[in-house]
Amino acid sequence: MTRWIVLAGAGLVGLGVAGLILSVVFPWNDLAWSLRNRVAWWMQAGAPDLADVRVTMPDGVSLATDVYLPDGDSPAPTVLMRLPYGKRDYGEVRFWVRELRARGFAVVAQDMRGRHGSEGVFTPWANEGADGAGTLDWIVAQPWSNGRVGTLGCSALGESQLMLAARAHPAHRAMVPIGAGGAIGTAGGRNAYFSAFEGGILNLAPAAGWFGTEGGKTPETSGYRPLVPGLLDHLPVVEVVREMRPDPTDYDAFLRHFEDTAYWRDLGYVTGEEPFKTPALFIDSWHDPGVSSTFVLADTLRAAGAPVNTIIAPGTHCGYLGTETATTVGDLAISPKARFEYVETIVAFLRHHLDDGPAPELPPLSYYTLVADDWRRSESWPPPEAQEVRFYLSGSGALEPEPEGIAPGDRSFVSDPADPVPSIGGALCCTGDPEERSGPVYQNVLETRDDLLLYTSAPLDRPLTVAGPVQAQLRVSIDTPDTDLALRLVDVDPEGNVLLVQEGALRLRYRNGFDDPALLTPGETYTVRIDLRDIAYRFEAGHRVRLHVAGTSFPRLERNLNTGGANYDETEMRPAEITLHSAPDAPSALILFAEPG
Repeated sequence: MTRWIVLAGAGLVGLGVAGLILSVVFPWNDLAWSLRNRVAWWMQAGAPDLADVRVTMPDGVSLATDVYLPDGDSPAPTVLMRLPYGKRDYGEVRFWVRELRARGFAVVAQDMRGRHGSEGVFTPWANEGADGAGTLDWIVAQPWSNGRVGTLGCSALGESQLMLAARAHPAHRAMVPIGAGGAIGTAGGRNAYFSAFEGGILNLAPAAGWFGTEGGKTPETSGYRPLVPGLLDHLPVVEVVREMRPDPTDYDAFLRHFEDTAYWRDLGYVTGEEPFKTPALFIDSWHDPGVSSTFVLADTLRAAGAPVNTIIAPGTHCGYLGTETATTVGDLAISPKARFEYVETIVAFLRHHLDDGPAPELPPLSYYTLVADDWRRSESWPPPEAQEVRFYLSGSGALEPEPEGIAPGDRSFVSDPADPVPSIGGALCCTGDPEERSGPVYQNVLETRDDLLLYTSAPLDRPLTVAGPVQAQLRVSIDTPDTDLALRLVDVDPEGNVLLVQEGALRLRYRNGFDDPALLTPGETYTVRIDLRDIAYRFEAGHRVRLHVAGTSFPRLERNLNTGGANYDETEMRPAEITLHSAPDAPSALILFAEPG
């Protein structure tokens, strides 16, 4: 193996600290696991050819960087992976170093600013565009580089690619953002910011879990910290991470600035105005928190003129490779037909753009349909052949196919933040809890509660294949100045098993838009739209479609204390009575897209 020299401006630092290892393939574990397996890492990925190089940014901050080189003397196509988790010990980096170096790629792994071996102060993702561009400048000046660079990685490693792509650097020839919906800012009206928010509600368990375990802003505080049990019950919510670690994180700032779109734009979150040109291969999973944002990102890049392909897999956050061997996702069985040649596809995509290889045969969109257990292709999303299907909420608790079938009437429940509806499965990640379950999980235990409403269709006389966004349009009145609605779409089989299909939520003060908060007038009726995440799922004949309507999903979502005040700062709470209204001339509805057949 050739040993290249490094051009001026680089130096050496000590070994990087172990980072967090995520997902089905790279399972969540602690520092001890990483240290015990360091020998296995050297055997799997090999040592860097150029270790702990100091790459200096234009502002003088130096970033710790490892370089892995392929055999041979020719300049190589290069893949850059930038991360906050520790470049030397993170499972995803090890995996791709092994796969790519053996195929003739150079791999550059770099600690982000303020993390592990790199200088500076960390803020997601304030510096990733500039630091990524500075690193590209350095790479293309090296003798081992052929001048073309791709980027690759999941979650933080994926989101930061979008900030770099917004710079339109000429050497950035391809990117593979995986599970990267958290890069979205205001584009498409998502306002999800790091996937920390859903419908204007803090994703409490993921946000507090991530910032609490991995949110250190300086090299000295960047090591992984275990989650403190029971901490998510703490009020006020703004203090949750402070109770876990005394050093500063960005958790507080993220809460304070939700309504400040300029703040998120300055951090680099995607607005839809960026000059994207880098060809992109997006990969995500149906039960990733950011899957709907991934569709928005793909459309945003395509509208800007960038070539885009998208793959949506079964699975959860960063769990796409796990389906190569898994037999279930959550409680849902999958077969070997769920497999996809991810590694071969990613390598072919990178080789085409970085080394003049043949173009892989990829449609604009490849997606797996749950239960149907097959892969489908489409030119767009929803698929052009998908038609809108509505189920109307009846006062009897039925879901009716036509508004004329509605039994007029109101149905009410009391949502008490002191006794919230628990989260079971769903789009959950990054909580720091090794016992966390996510994905399509059975919900039967929730249906014994009296603080949620159930709306259920008749047994289907033929399969219903849903493919597209899922929404609910509800007519509601509340007796408090604010509350939340948390919805679940579930599949009820003939034996009565209730499987989660998808979920979504809305803080009602944001019913007019996230940039136009307005409290409720108690007792007044409002029509509100709640977005559930996109899905491709087949309800079998004989099964029933059901909608859960609740006011909480804790601890996945922060509880609304229902006072109408500054929710993050408050400790006092009150129950909210939530009433759903529906009549033939003014119906509430569940809105799906269904493919024929």
